[in-house]
Amino acid sequence: MSSKSLSRFEELDAGRALGDLSLEEVEEWEALAQEGSMDQTIDFDLLATELELNHTEDCALSSSLATRLEDTIPVFSASIKSNQSATGQIISIIPWLGWAAAACLVVFFNLPTGDDTQDISAELAQAKAELSDKEKTVTDLESAKQELAELNKKLSGELASESGKIDALNTQIAKLTEKLPLLQKFESLIQDESDTQRLEFASASDPYKGLTGEVIWNDEKQEGYMSLENLAVNDPTINQYQLWIVDPERDELPVDGGVFDITEKDGKSIIPIRNALAINKPVAFVITLEQPGGVVKSKQEVVVALAKS
Repeated sequence: MSSKSLSRFEELDAGRALGDLSLEEVEEWEALAQEGSMDQTIDFDLLATELELNHTEDCALSSSLATRLEDTIPVFSASIKSNQSATGQIISIIPWLGWAAAACLVVFFNLPTGDDTQDISAELAQAKAELSDKEKTVTDLESAKQELAELNKKLSGELASESGKIDALNTQIAKLTEKLPLLQKFESLIQDESDTQRLEFASASDPYKGLTGEVIWNDEKQEGYMSLENLAVNDPTINQYQLWIVDPERDELPVDGGVFDITEKDGKSIIPIRNALAINKPVAFVITLEQPGGVVKSKQEVVVALAKS
């Protein structure tokens, strides 16, 4: 066989391994094989198949190649045994070159195409976008967590402030609750106008210039109250206020009406009169500032207020 015929045979043999020969090319391959006394083995078919399996993804064999594999298994087995018994025989690699080229072509054509690369790039871009979204979500959650902590701190401060206000209101309510019975008695005594005497207080010295109020007294009930506003708060450990009742028909000396304290700067204070002796026809009520516990007879060094008929 000439070198040209040998090259043609190898080309057709590679095509046979790939299973893409036409009917005319198959007949030409058979003629060249008989002409050159070529052994029709599947050694190169197996080599090409092994390369494809090792370096490419799984794919179905062509029907022609599968048929030839099944038909030549007995011949291949006999050839293997014959080659094992032969000694000193030099095997030429030239007949295998065409098959190697065919196997390389099989590997090449099974490499990822441009569309596959685009699909992988698209999937990678999508994965990166999802990762970026998740990182943004984590960042947003951290920011929200910090905002919640700051809001909780702010609300805790406001709650403490409101709790203080509530405590102050409760204290004020307690004080008003204490005053309520006195207010009710004061109003009840005023309603009995026919028997109740009512006089207004006026300040008797400059330190008590802003003082206002009134005193009511009922002879029959021997009961009376003072209503005072803007009277300075006193320290009971230093001095106390004392009421004196002037009743000329009883005695020329004023009668002790009781000591009292002012505990609130603002608001109205209702003070009950605690007369030590019976009063018949009072003409004046005097408030003085005395030592703690009061005195039996006032020197009237500090006269706070005066109410007279």
